[in-house]
Formats: sequence, structure tokens, C-alpha cells
Amino acid sequence: MALNLKHQTPAEFAARLRAKWRASSREEKARLATWIYDRYQAGDFTAAQLRNAFGMNVTQFNAFVTRIRTLRTNWLAVQAEQEGD
Repeated sequence: MALNLKHQTPAEFAARLRAKWRASSREEKARLATWIYDRYQAGDFTAAQLRNAFGMNVTQFNAFVTRIRTLRTNWLAVQAEQEGD
């Protein structure tokens, strides 16, 4: 499903996403990482858009993608464990 913004510009959305990321708890950050990574993989965000939204250079962005992929993996593992109980 493509990201279809109706009530804000992509720049406004990116600013809100970055602010939410910075202010989030560890659990919320893992959930956001899952959402961001899934949207990135689906093509809703390009690497350039995410880099600009978070104010990163290419090296920082590559580290960020590694971090959100790890957070996503851990978040999904926790969710699977909770479903198994």
C-alpha cells in the first residue's frame, strides 16, 4: 500500500516522523523502526527522502538502515513470542 498523504505535505510528514522518532521510548522506537523499514522496502520512501528527513549523509543512513532492520527483527521476534503464549 503506497503512502498517500492528504492532510500534510511529505516534508511536514517527515518532520513529524523525525520528531516522533527522537522522542520515542525503546519499545515505540522498535515499532516505528518496523513501520519505517517496511515502508522503505515497499518503496513508499526512497533512501534520499529518508536521508533528508533525518538529516543524514549516506554513511549515517546506511548505519540507520542497519539499526532499524535490527530493531524490526527484534520487535517481530517479541511479537511472535507474545502470540505464542
